[in-house]
Amino acid sequence: MILSWREDGWQKESSLFDALGVNVDHQEVLSLTGGGGKTTVIRRLQKECMERNVFHGVSTTTHMQYEKNESFLGIPSLESFLEIYQRCGTVWMGEPVSEEKMKGFSEAFLQKVFKTGAWLLLEADGAKCFPIKAPEAHEPVILPETTRVIQVYGMDGLDQSIGERCFRSHRVAEILGKKENDQLTEVDLAVLAASPQGGKKLVGDRFYHVILNKADTPQQVRKAMITGAKMLEYGISQVSITSHLLEDTDKGRKIWHLEY
Repeated sequence: MILSWREDGWQKESSLFDALGVNVDHQEVLSLTGGGGKTTVIRRLQKECMERNVFHGVSTTTHMQYEKNESFLGIPSLESFLEIYQRCGTVWMGEPVSEEKMKGFSEAFLQKVFKTGAWLLLEADGAKCFPIKAPEAHEPVILPETTRVIQVYGMDGLDQSIGERCFRSHRVAEILGKKENDQLTEVDLAVLAASPQGGKKLVGDRFYHVILNKADTPQQVRKAMITGAKMLEYGISQVSITSHLLEDTDKGRKIWHLEY
């Protein structure tokens, strides 16, 4: 499921490309921040790039999970990047640090890849599998060529204590002016997303899009709709609600209306 806010309500989208408003004819560097399923969002974007024959690579500016298969590039070689893409139609790239984790190649190498015309799908911070986070002083790590920052939050973090469900919980509490044992509300998530110390940190004049992920039940969808409406009030015009991104095959379109 992918819903995006339009002038007449929540509209069901057939793709993240449609939700984000990206054009296959314009090169993009998408930097994903936050928590709540960034890698799943990247995998969906990777799938859509492959379906549209968009030249691209997947990586990180920090650390992320990876699968070591034939599309994986473990050394920073531009020649190997191009060879793997030609053979597989996609490239995962980074330096393995364990069986499950990799760290990103240097900024200089990512910029070389960008100069080939490839799109880059990048994880730009980590959340230790927590649904919500706020960045520390050294986060996020945004490649200068980034065109869009996509902030991801997991709806399974709402209505629970900040200390239990937020990574960098002390920073979340500080930004919100709350205590770590306070519950996180829809308004809190909107404030966090709009804060230049929170979701909007280092966004600058780039496109900024918030994805409310893991809206896996009707109740969570409704909470996401309420949260999205609050974000609109705080000046965030691009908000989407998602769930089961790697299983979504419904190509229909529908207008969703939120009743208060």
